[in-house]
Amino acid sequence: MPDQLATESAPPVADGERERLSRMFQQAPGFMALLEGSDHRFAMANPAFYELVGQRALDRQAVADVLPELVQQGFVEMLDEAAASREAVVARGMPLKIERTRDKTEELYVDFVFQPLDGGIFVQGQDVSEDKRNEGLRHAHAAVLEMAVADAPLEQTLSELIRLVEEASRTGVLGSILILDEDGRHLRRGAAPSLPSAYCEAIDGAEIGPCAGSCGTAAFSGRPVFVADIATDPLWAEYKVVALPHGLRACWSTPIITSGRRVLGTFAMYHREPREPTVRDLALVDLVTQTAALIIDRAKARTKSDQRQAR
Repeated sequence: MPDQLATESAPPVADGERERLSRMFQQAPGFMALLEGSDHRFAMANPAFYELVGQRALDRQAVADVLPELVQQGFVEMLDEAAASREAVVARGMPLKIERTRDKTEELYVDFVFQPLDGGIFVQGQDVSEDKRNEGLRHAHAAVLEMAVADAPLEQTLSELIRLVEEASRTGVLGSILILDEDGRHLRRGAAPSLPSAYCEAIDGAEIGPCAGSCGTAAFSGRPVFVADIATDPLWAEYKVVALPHGLRACWSTPIITSGRRVLGTFAMYHREPREPTVRDLALVDLVTQTAALIIDRAKARTKSDQRQAR
């Protein structure tokens, strides 16, 4: 166990140092905290740190008492290491599960620096979760494209594309891709790995039109259709009886279009509560629709080629 005598006997941080740190805290873009004593009590924390930990009351509280979920994740162990060695301890992209609200634990990736001071430890860092997620998104996207080039089954490839979005999302999105039938009037199931199968069967073959839910309307108009509340939106007047029993409350649908402006199908993002899309949601929509257009177009061309060879 790390030696903690140094922090137990050390004097508290000097007033001048505390004032200087306080000014730094308020201006810093990243999160900062000053901990004192062998039990690492919060002497100071900036707004970014409070946001990181879900606005919990920290003042004069020990880390292990006020943030118990961090104890088993190595956070306190690194504080002890910094206190015992009197040298800075650095963690890059450290995964942390933090209870941001009473009923929601969020997994974040955080850069930390634990810097020993006279009488305490200065903690600073930043949330790099978005960078990590984007990195994972790039790798997953490359894998999906490799599947398409290898001529994997269309539904399998599209399902992986949807899973990519579902895993990158922080809002519990359920993805669906519908493919416009050769008749140009009906939408057929492409892939929907997380939607209830009964719902997928119910909408398979739905006719497109100017007031045909999110997907049918998007395919008909060639424009995105974002419905924040299925229960009240007039576009879902005839279709909400199918969606609501499955707990589906919002549906944003975007047409999948070729470079020649031909509609191939739709990509939909469902949620189990009414909500509007965020900037990140819209970025994911662009990624999926562009990739899906390439995949579906390639699959259709391959099918036509196979049919010609079979004649």
